[in-house]
Amino acid sequence: MMVSMCVDSGGCDVVVEWGMMVSMCVDSGGCDVVVVWGRGKRRRSSEDGDADERTAKKAKLDSSEVCGDEGIYWQVNFERFHLHFRHQAIISAVASKLDQTSSEIVRTMLRLSEVTTPASAAYTQALSANEIFRALPTSYNIARPILDQYLTLLVDDPMEFVSKTGDSGGGMYVVNLHRALANLARATLESVVQERFGSRSARIFRLLLRKRHLEQKQVEDFAMIPAKEAKDMLYTLLSENLVQLQEIPKTPDHAPSRTFYLYTVNQLATARMLLQNCYKAVGNLIERRLFETRENKRHLEKSQRIEAILASLQASGADAAQLTEVEEMITAPERQQLEALRHHINKLDSSENQVDETIFLLESYVTSTSSSR
Repeated sequence: MMVSMCVDSGGCDVVVEWGMMVSMCVDSGGCDVVVVWGRGKRRRSSEDGDADERTAKKAKLDSSEVCGDEGIYWQVNFERFHLHFRHQAIISAVASKLDQTSSEIVRTMLRLSEVTTPASAAYTQALSANEIFRALPTSYNIARPILDQYLTLLVDDPMEFVSKTGDSGGGMYVVNLHRALANLARATLESVVQERFGSRSARIFRLLLRKRHLEQKQVEDFAMIPAKEAKDMLYTLLSENLVQLQEIPKTPDHAPSRTFYLYTVNQLATARMLLQNCYKAVGNLIERRLFETRENKRHLEKSQRIEAILASLQASGADAAQLTEVEEMITAPERQQLEALRHHINKLDSSENQVDETIFLLESYVTSTSSSR
């Protein structure tokens, strides 16, 4: 608050400042008095100015200190995360197909070759049985002959997760990454067909994956399904682009009576089509979650406010009666609606995570196939 008064009397000037910025001029007998009231900043003395200047210079010097990492930026190594996710999928598949000890042997092989194996490699770095035996966790106290039996079991398994490349050092072994991803993608495709079209259609799809090319009569015989049902299932799979029909003419004129019609499955093309469907599914799940949130925005905001009030009261040591009174601000129908909303949101989140896992698996297979060609 500042008031300024100027008095001119016989060559003597007096200036007084206080109060608010209001100006008044009084002329009385040669004496001019000016009073100014107003809000303003107090004038700093020269000592204050010098102190502020020294503080600013010190802060400037402090901010200009060299830390040695100027121009260095950090980011998440997504490629390494993808490698860990891929390895975990392979280990889980081995555990479900064989047993926990076999999966731990594969885990050890992947860990030993993690740094030396490129991300796009079809095989891991070759490891000897001696190296694998020394690197096994101490909790798996298995003898060396038992390890050799497990390695032989992994090599002979139809899934071909592990391959033997030599006999030095007790045997050289690698993890067949591309083959493992192909088998995982194949199992995913079979699961999708079974969930959408039933077990019999999945049997036909699995048969075509194994036999590569079959006529309709051969499909009926091998799958042991009546002709009418097998025909309907094949046409349904064909309409969904899960099965392809290949024509092999006997003569150049492509006459239908002299042409073989073979059903087949192109696993890579089918995986790419399913990958696009997964992208659409994730988009639909996200849109549905946003819609549910918008429709119940008022209830969610009210619930958040009450939760904040409860947390504040609990922190301040409020009694149970006060907490109960605040909780009762949400009525029973509103509470029921919020529970239903949370249930729907949890289901949508869970579905999105499952589709994300499928997307990662199929993308890894497609990338591995493209790089191996």
